[in-house]
Amino acid sequence: MPTCEVCQQPANQICGGCKLVYYCSRPHQKLGWREGHKFKCCAFKIQYSDTLGRHMVATRDIQQGEMILKEKPAVIGPRISCPAICLTCGKNLDPKEYTSKWDYHKCSKCNWPMCSPECENAEVHKPECKAMTDRKYKCDIKYEGPNKVQAAYCVISPLRVLLMSQSNPLQYENIMNLESHLEDRINTPLYLVLKANLVTFIVQVLGLPFDEETILKVASIFDTNSFDVRTADGTKRLRAIYLTASMMDHSCKPNTRHIFMGDEHHLAVIATVPIAKGDLITATYTQSLWGTLDRRKHLQTNKFFDCECDRCKDPTELGTYLGNIYCSICNNPFSPNADGRGAMMISTNPLDENVPWKCERCDHFILSKQMVWGNNALKQDLYKLNKSDPKQFEEFIEKYSQTLHPSNHLVVQAKLALVQIYGNYKGYSLADLSNALLRRKIELCHELLEIADKLEPGWSKFRGTILLDLQAAMTVKTKRDYESGKLTKAGAQDELMESMVLLQEATNILRVEPYMKDTLEAKINDLTNFLDATAAET
Repeated sequence: MPTCEVCQQPANQICGGCKLVYYCSRPHQKLGWREGHKFKCCAFKIQYSDTLGRHMVATRDIQQGEMILKEKPAVIGPRISCPAICLTCGKNLDPKEYTSKWDYHKCSKCNWPMCSPECENAEVHKPECKAMTDRKYKCDIKYEGPNKVQAAYCVISPLRVLLMSQSNPLQYENIMNLESHLEDRINTPLYLVLKANLVTFIVQVLGLPFDEETILKVASIFDTNSFDVRTADGTKRLRAIYLTASMMDHSCKPNTRHIFMGDEHHLAVIATVPIAKGDLITATYTQSLWGTLDRRKHLQTNKFFDCECDRCKDPTELGTYLGNIYCSICNNPFSPNADGRGAMMISTNPLDENVPWKCERCDHFILSKQMVWGNNALKQDLYKLNKSDPKQFEEFIEKYSQTLHPSNHLVVQAKLALVQIYGNYKGYSLADLSNALLRRKIELCHELLEIADKLEPGWSKFRGTILLDLQAAMTVKTKRDYESGKLTKAGAQDELMESMVLLQEATNILRVEPYMKDTLEAKINDLTNFLDATAAET
């Protein structure tokens, strides 16, 4: 029988966090927590290997939807360049009228734009403010129109880390021990600019005792390890370093997702699928809906490693053909594959971007540079489309239907845009949609869910949001069909129950997302009421 961690007597109360430690009573569980278990209680451990470096491994079976980690940022601040934001809360600043001219509220000491006197006096701003005012430095950012990007913000986040060397040396050391890849970045155009701007500001303007290598190393640690922090309401976008979460290994088919919680931007890591004891706990450092060429290029350029996950090694991307095109020789109505689709061009070695691409069926091949050029050209076509005009996205899909597989990443992005427009944009609300467009939305949702099942399986946010859209469209369709006599009462109830199943799954996935709880509860109540009303009709 297990024994109590505190008194070594027989125990049957297991720790709900790590599920590795037992206690004989509630008081001993509280005592054990205070005496140190709170620092060890987790479902993972950090390991090191020559191939993976530091990485996170499950120490027990982890359930789907379980929160594995909740962590406060070690440091948080503005991105390298951004519109004017408050240095304390990160809020995007709208100009306010002062003395007959447009400008921002400014810190009374260092003159940086802030949102309020309260943020001006916050603890996070005090060290940097003192460093600047001690040298009589005044920020000169002025309002120059909406969304004007300011490069001056590149100094703030690195400065906050450097100042920790005095205010919090242990945290400073922990951050400085993270991987930087400075040797790979040092001669890039960005870092040549940082040498001129960031280093000059720290050394000459502020007179701080740091050498060029240390300053640039801090900047590189941010670029390698920071998370892009975006609030759910879209008003704030920052970057932050989370010491423990940065240990997660990358995968293009991850088993977790993360969200940001509260005003302090805690990062919560959530299991999207069941994770077995001993398995790697993984996150993605790129976009899951990009093709292999784009994902690996992004990782090489920004994170300085070559991904060799199972998805990257598979020329079909787990059967989705997300990065593939049709063979121009074989793709005609008279020579389809046995499954009815045209033959695809696939990379002869997905881990080498310089190898040729060859048809699955014939001997036709194209050079890698042709594939890259074509991919980039079609991306530019897609990015030029009006984001609120569904006709342009439908025309894009039709225009390239003989070139791009239906689940090519560019087609998928166009379909995702359509799902977001149909039912959500002005003039295209669910009530406004014709029956044909309503069916189109449902069809698109099903197609995207098939992609999600292969690339982001389980409780991913992508799956949850598509389920929510699908459920809403299906419910409206059921109402229309029932009211027009196309559906019997029993048929309508069956379809509504199907919608309820989808909504319940979406709720399981999205209920931890900020601002979603009330929305999900309202949708469940509306659907329940409609079910009840249908059942009551005679």
